[in-house]
Amino acid sequence: MTATASLLLGAALGLAHAVAGLGVARLASGREDRFFAPIVLGGTVLRLFAALLVIVVVFLFASVQTAPFLIGLGVTFVVGLVSEVVLLLRRPMAAPPRA
Repeated sequence: MTATASLLLGAALGLAHAVAGLGVARLASGREDRFFAPIVLGGTVLRLFAALLVIVVVFLFASVQTAPFLIGLGVTFVVGLVSEVVLLLRRPMAAPPRA
């Protein structure tokens, strides 16, 4: 596989991870605090496990060039995480519970 194809494959995986993260962040937005953390943390664990599984499969069964693949993955991964954090920090606060 060429360096460009490896780079694009890594970027595609990072982009898929970022889109899933933004979906989880939107799902958790506006929820009560007791639901917010489990949704975000559970989504993060599932996404990281899925990403690791895909990376292992790619390295085992595809002849990718390691450095370009990891560069593409790393850049889009970091941009996606920053986007997710920004979205989560800007989330509307849930109404406080009434006593």
